[in-house]
Amino acid sequence: MSHFDDHAPWPDSPRAHRHPAEVDRKLALLDSPHVKELNDKVRDLNRMRIGRQAAAESLVPWFDPSGGGIYARILFLLEAPGSRSSASRGSGLISTDNNDATAASCFTLAQEADLPRQAFALWNIVPWYLPDGTRTQTTRLTDVLEATQHLEAVLGLFRHLDLVITLGAHARTGWEILRTRSSRIRSLDWQAVPHPSATNLNTRPENRAEILDAMKNAAKTTR
Repeated sequence: MSHFDDHAPWPDSPRAHRHPAEVDRKLALLDSPHVKELNDKVRDLNRMRIGRQAAAESLVPWFDPSGGGIYARILFLLEAPGSRSSASRGSGLISTDNNDATAASCFTLAQEADLPRQAFALWNIVPWYLPDGTRTQTTRLTDVLEATQHLEAVLGLFRHLDLVITLGAHARTGWEILRTRSSRIRSLDWQAVPHPSATNLNTRPENRAEILDAMKNAAKTTR
């Protein structure tokens, strides 16, 4: 897939965004053909939030050019960006390469499932970062309700989307809300799995197995 491979090799181990040079390399590729439309949408959302005088840090991170972009067959839908995906405290990208435990778990699980990164994209049901002083605000239902309309617009940019996998309770709730609004969204296959946080995976091994099984089944659809 030439739209993806021109800038390979991509990271082959977790937490690659701890290296500023890797982040800079990706940021220089935000307008690559397979992610430009998605990142133009990010620009629109951020202009809207600035216009509404949202907190300076409360912005939407970029789609990762090392993902499948508009050609992704699978969308992994998480809850909200963590601090390591925010522009002010991390890479500014939604990515399995971010320097945090959740991203590292997603990276490792995708590798174990033999799920190539060009097959999927990552997004959040609440796409903007939610700062709370020096911490990250807990996602609330009101945040989910505000954000669902924007996910609906983003979904229309994907060319070959076959499957949505929600990770965590808020992502599942937001997706179920969207399904009540749109027959097109109801026609998409979807699956709900637990959130891949370190707490969830370390204290409930069955959650890791459930996510891995979902990724393995998703990988089969890309072959």
